[in-house]
Amino acid sequence: MSQKPDITDLTICRAAFAAWVFVYYLDLHLRFSQALGPFSALIAHGYMGIDGFFILSGLILLHTHREFDAIATGYFDVEFRWPSPGAVLRFYAKRLARIYPVHLATILILLALLACGALGAVPQVQQRFGIATLAKSLLLAQGWGTDHFEALNYTAWSISTEWAGYLLFPFFALILTYFIREVSVQIIIMVFPLLGLIYFFSGRTLNLAFSAGLLRFFLEFLSGMAAFRIAAAVADHLFVRRLFLGGGATLVFFGSATGADLVTVLGLWALIFGFYLQADAQRPPVLGRRPVLHFLGLLSYCFYMSFAIAELFTVQVFRHFGWQPMDEKLFFAALVTGITFILAVLLRSFVEQPCRRAIDRWLQTVQATSPAAATEKPQSLF
Repeated sequence: MSQKPDITDLTICRAAFAAWVFVYYLDLHLRFSQALGPFSALIAHGYMGIDGFFILSGLILLHTHREFDAIATGYFDVEFRWPSPGAVLRFYAKRLARIYPVHLATILILLALLACGALGAVPQVQQRFGIATLAKSLLLAQGWGTDHFEALNYTAWSISTEWAGYLLFPFFALILTYFIREVSVQIIIMVFPLLGLIYFFSGRTLNLAFSAGLLRFFLEFLSGMAAFRIAAAVADHLFVRRLFLGGGATLVFFGSATGADLVTVLGLWALIFGFYLQADAQRPPVLGRRPVLHFLGLLSYCFYMSFAIAELFTVQVFRHFGWQPMDEKLFFAALVTGITFILAVLLRSFVEQPCRRAIDRWLQTVQATSPAAATEKPQSLF
């Protein structure tokens, strides 16, 4: 019922998106993009890497969880089916195990740094470490338009929006797979004008987080799901694959270089879709077999979640010794990068992977010991 979500090109994309966001955050401290001339906007708009994650998430979830297809082939005709309650609960359990343990671990590390005094420094934003913010972070609701003081781990705002998408995913999947593919085409056509309205009324930017992050997320998440629905119809056409890959890369570069976020997100969608078409056509990865980049893609979630900790620690070290990041750019960047990478490896090895394996074993045990679960089938409406 489920397929392995690991597609080499898309996993490498995850590494690229995480790196793009990471360099953007570094540049907020170091302003090195100013020396890049016409390419400075590529760094200054690195927050668009998050949009790539949103699109990718919708596509991969629908690719992986075929148990939420609304239409099944019966003996005589097609039939509409509801996903079983057990399938929905298993989905939520696996998704929560995917994101929450690392999220909780980063919160505990940040609280530990605060308890130790963070080398004697006081947080610049007191509300970031308040009880209300902690509660919202623990509930994965800090990115739902309720907290304008960031969060304990401010990068996790996007993870809370992902969780909102996970909660509604079974419903979205049911709707999208019930209607013919042309409806998904119409959804894609509608998504980008709606994003355009958000872009226009937000001051010509899609850099929306706590206040309007859900608007940005759901439109892009749905565009990724809709992309999966139409992929099989065009994947075997080489010209179409090349058109989306080449056009997407061009739009991403042009949109980022000119600061046109709407063009960038359109390019990200086209590029991701092109990579998925290549995989759906069972062709070799466009980017080739790159073990190092593939590993970095698998590490991307933990890497993304570790930055705020590395940043806080490094900033406090600099303050303690009276150093300025702008005067020691290479050292600041190297220290933040090194801490982020080491922490990401530790989180993946000792938190993310063990927790995911544990929930898989638990779900298998529940299914094996429950006769109802073992024989459970999706419920047909007819």
